[in-house]
Amino acid sequence: MEDEYNSQMANPVDEATASAPIVNLLGTLAHMLVLPRTVASYLTLCFGNILILVLSLISISPAFPKRIPQSVTQLGKNINESFVKRHLWIFLIVVILVLVNVLNMVLCESSYSDHQVLSINASAADVTTTVKRVSSELCANPQYFTSYSVLVLLAITVLLHVSYLMKLGLVAAITVLQTYANVVCLTVPFAVSDLTGFGPQMTSAISRKYSLSAMLGSIGLALLFINRHMEAATRLLFKWKKEVEEQKGQVDQVMHKTVTLVYNILPQHVANIFLKTNMRHDELYSQSYTEVGVLFASMPNFSDFYTEESVNNQGLECLRFLNEVISDFDALLKEERFFDIIKIKTTGATYMAASGLNDNVTLQGDGSIRERWAHLDRLTQFALALKDTLQKLNAESFNNFILRMGINHGPIIAGVIGARKPHYDMWGNTVNVASRMESTGKAGCIQVVEETANILKEFGYEFEQRGMVQVKGKGHLMTYYLIGRNQRSPSTSTK
Repeated sequence: MEDEYNSQMANPVDEATASAPIVNLLGTLAHMLVLPRTVASYLTLCFGNILILVLSLISISPAFPKRIPQSVTQLGKNINESFVKRHLWIFLIVVILVLVNVLNMVLCESSYSDHQVLSINASAADVTTTVKRVSSELCANPQYFTSYSVLVLLAITVLLHVSYLMKLGLVAAITVLQTYANVVCLTVPFAVSDLTGFGPQMTSAISRKYSLSAMLGSIGLALLFINRHMEAATRLLFKWKKEVEEQKGQVDQVMHKTVTLVYNILPQHVANIFLKTNMRHDELYSQSYTEVGVLFASMPNFSDFYTEESVNNQGLECLRFLNEVISDFDALLKEERFFDIIKIKTTGATYMAASGLNDNVTLQGDGSIRERWAHLDRLTQFALALKDTLQKLNAESFNNFILRMGINHGPIIAGVIGARKPHYDMWGNTVNVASRMESTGKAGCIQVVEETANILKEFGYEFEQRGMVQVKGKGHLMTYYLIGRNQRSPSTSTK
């Protein structure tokens, strides 16, 4: 996590590089007011302002990609994204700020070289007279440099994406350097400042070079504590952010699994109702359909195959084969030609599917039989595909399972039952008759009633009459076995 924290991209707007030109500009204005206006000082300040402004613009350029050339923006982005480059860039800007201040201090001290009367041993009257006579040439306010250093320390403090150790080094170095300059290098300017400021009370007062140095040291120490607190707060916020992102990722992952599970349990159009509406978990969902196809397909000889002997690992191998069969049946539903076939459930070795439940499929033209019952044609094709799939599995596993199937059409009521463990199912005479067509049929055949056979004949299917069959609750019904399809018949399995 430490490497990730160090490599995180700095926010260009938050960088203290934006405040560096402001610090130098304030220093320039103060210099114009209180320090000698010489050509050397003007050149120093002008060069420093230009250099710091260019470096700062490069650093903050990624925040303005449309207004700054792409090459400059890319350079700023590379600097901000690199932990080492970012720290070196900030170090360079701070060094320039310090150098500008150091050069001005050198110019300040050198302004007294031509005025020997302004020595440490000079009287207050002599100093006052000389300062008034050549005030425009003398640096009479050396305390300005300490104030400038305080501004630099404040600029360093707002560096949110610079390590505390670097801030510690910069603050300590600037404080020590400025203190040394006050006490050693600016002795004459501070002596003049004390004489003109304190007058006759100078002997009993503490020199400004010591009081300002003590103040600078106190400010530097206070800023170090602030920087340490900011570092701890920034790291804590980063840690919280990572924890929130991880928790959000876990929530998204659980949500994705939940949605996937719902779509696996319920048909897509039903799952959308539960997921995208404010439907209560205990609210009943049901829908009536007038023209639906229902298919039942079972393996009647699977019960003979299933045994709980040790050779079959207590029946586990039998269940593994059944799972493979059902999984291959489910895979057929992903084919485009079976887009509106919906698996309803599996009970033991019996597979139930339906067509005509897709709300997105609308009739076209005059609503002829071929248009209204195109989904029944696809359901029949799906039944034939189930037979082919089982035959391939038989060849691979050296088994001899046979499907017995029944198809019916008509009105049904579909809905979800169960509040905690929802299950999508359908009810009605259409479902009952389809189940009876499967249970009373012959292994290897698809049995339908006469009305269903008449519709499927429109799609080129051929049937063999079986005769009257006793159906519980319906009496005797004329049934047919599907024997094939005329290959010259046009297909209606496209969307």
